[in-house]
Amino acid sequence: MSDDIHKLRPDGMLPSFLRDEIVAKMAYLDENVASVTQDASGELHFRMRRPLTESETETFNQRANRVIHTLVSTSRAPRITIIEDYLDRPVPHADNPMNTLLAEGEIVQTGHGLYALGPLVAGLCHELESRLFQLGRSQGATPYRFPPMLPATYLEKIKYFKNFPHSLSFAVHLRENLDLIERFAAEARCQHDVLTFPTESLSGIRQVLAPTVCHNFYLFLANRILPRDPMVATAHGTCFRHESINLDTLERLWGFSMWEVIFVGSATRVQAALEQATRASSALMQEFGLAYRLENASDPFFINDFGSQSSFQNIFDLKFEFRAKLPFKQTTLAVGSRNYHQDFFGRQLQITLPDGSPAHSGCIGFGLERLAFALLAQYGTQRDAWPDSLRTPITMNPERLSSR
Repeated sequence: MSDDIHKLRPDGMLPSFLRDEIVAKMAYLDENVASVTQDASGELHFRMRRPLTESETETFNQRANRVIHTLVSTSRAPRITIIEDYLDRPVPHADNPMNTLLAEGEIVQTGHGLYALGPLVAGLCHELESRLFQLGRSQGATPYRFPPMLPATYLEKIKYFKNFPHSLSFAVHLRENLDLIERFAAEARCQHDVLTFPTESLSGIRQVLAPTVCHNFYLFLANRILPRDPMVATAHGTCFRHESINLDTLERLWGFSMWEVIFVGSATRVQAALEQATRASSALMQEFGLAYRLENASDPFFINDFGSQSSFQNIFDLKFEFRAKLPFKQTTLAVGSRNYHQDFFGRQLQITLPDGSPAHSGCIGFGLERLAFALLAQYGTQRDAWPDSLRTPITMNPERLSSR
């Protein structure tokens, strides 16, 4: 890979609250971008897979400046609301756990944004999942199981293609045509890790890999009058969000495990349930000894709608994140979130209350690999150094699993 560095100095200083978001969005400028960093002066440094030609440079800079202008002109500094702050909790570890996990074979990278987890990390994820399912049941949740895909028609209905196109992953198959299948079998080859094949062999896109768990529950309830207020589900699923060059550690994966507890009902009942589930989640994070902060946040909307959508979420405190400390790089990682959707899904999917009004919804979810990674970053890979609640031998408890 080329070490060619392309530098771009934006016109004017970038607002501090947008710097991380701008760097993240630069990953989507061009497939030639290998990594993006920003120095203290605000200059962007792009490591390119190959040098840009003169004409490519002009086009590239125009794209970058368009992204910057759109984000800066449509966004305003968010109002920060901190509900809990335990970031100063002392933790015994300060090294990047990825180095140890890779060196000891506890994780193996199997592809871009994909890691196979060995017994240590898998066991920790299983234990976290079991504890979170207990939390869900304590909130009156009923267990559900959902497929890993969603119909494209559903995602269009909820405006996902407009708001999050950059993170989508699609499910396709070969067309039911003998000649095309035989041609695919004869010509398909992997070159530089990319499968090349006759593109006419592929079907149209009807299914999209699910980006989160709760969507399946809303689809489950579509066009129905709720029999209870609220309806409460708890579920685990594999979710898919392609975050381009940002997929390089267990912090962000293309396919990752998520647990959620989901509430659908009247506004009053859903908001009360979210508050109660938040308190239970916080108690569990504290039991784990996690150094974290619970603060308001916004979803990673795409460029054109980022400013208006994130401001809307911020004004009404619709999203809060559990952000765990990563001591090895003095930053935080979102390991879970609380989301209140108001009546958006009720209106879009005709989920109604007995009086005919649209239902409100909300959810709390945790990424299992992210939460496990944060705990390993704070406490290391030796179980003897872990908090008491996680120090016991990590096993799959049949009694816990059978009750799902």
